[in-house]
Amino acid sequence: MNHPTRRIARPALHSLLHLLLLVLPLAAGVASARSSWLPEGWEPEDRELRLHERPSASEREIRVTRKFLSVVELMDGRVDLEHTTLEGAGGRIRMAQQDGNLLLLDAVGDLTPGERLPLSVAYEDGTRLELTLVRGELRTDLNVRVYRRPPPTKEEEEAALAESLAGLCLEYEQHELLRGRMTCSPEEDEAPRVGSGGVQESRFRCEPVTHECGVKLPSWLHRRQSPGRLTINGQEGGGGKVGMMGNSIAYWMPLQTVVVISVFNMDPKRRWRPGEYALRREATGEAVRLRAVKAEVPEEGVDFGKVGLMSFVIDTPSSGTERFVLEVLEKDGGPRRIRVEGMTFEAPGKETPAR
Repeated sequence: MNHPTRRIARPALHSLLHLLLLVLPLAAGVASARSSWLPEGWEPEDRELRLHERPSASEREIRVTRKFLSVVELMDGRVDLEHTTLEGAGGRIRMAQQDGNLLLLDAVGDLTPGERLPLSVAYEDGTRLELTLVRGELRTDLNVRVYRRPPPTKEEEEAALAESLAGLCLEYEQHELLRGRMTCSPEEDEAPRVGSGGVQESRFRCEPVTHECGVKLPSWLHRRQSPGRLTINGQEGGGGKVGMMGNSIAYWMPLQTVVVISVFNMDPKRRWRPGEYALRREATGEAVRLRAVKAEVPEEGVDFGKVGLMSFVIDTPSSGTERFVLEVLEKDGGPRRIRVEGMTFEAPGKETPAR
């Protein structure tokens, strides 16, 4: 699944480059004049500041050293640089914003021993983070990760990533449905004519609706044909008899697969709302965990002539041949039951990708 590189990657890379600039000349035997500006025993720091643990005043100090970049990384917020203030710097500290949540502090001048510069970092939500810049001496804070709330657990991170993946696939599938939309209007230049039944008729001109997606699938996510056979009350694809038509598609990646079900309500007397759902092994009926479920369905349900979408994130099974079934029941005891039967999760081969 989308396990992105941690957002500290850029500051960490910057820190690494600084260290390389120091280490390489020394390893090559270059005269120590190049690094003579560094205090002997200088140590870079990479640390966390957990505001929910009520850190002391000394923990809120950011130790800066001339010619080094210190980064304050807001782990659960974004920097409002316009309203961020630094008092008494006198041009010795340059501030910049990067990637929304990074505040870059470039020390182009020295702070005097014991000098304290109040730094008030503004969040975009209006709250503020009060810090103090001090002279680095033998230590420099190259990266300080700030948490207002406890960092998410591994399980919470995985759940959030699965939820994001479900949303991405739903959004892209909505685009695929809109690409085929048509708009029809009467031929204004042609007078109405009488058909064989004596009813007046008009000709219509139909044209596709221009639609730009604005969503691009990442290279590691493959949109594929349905992993199984979709039925509604036992009828493949549904139809007028069951008052609904349906389709399924898959978004595959090595660790997880997203199955998206689209339903078109054909019953003018009844809305459709998803109720209980389950993923099971077809051979044993054993329930299998769903990582995330997301539905693009109005609270009142899918009205007649409208489409609803559901997205199910599944841990991709290690076996590409084991069969599974995904079932969605109608809410409030409704009679329509959707099943995607005989699902298998083989890795993409040379088959033509779904469009």
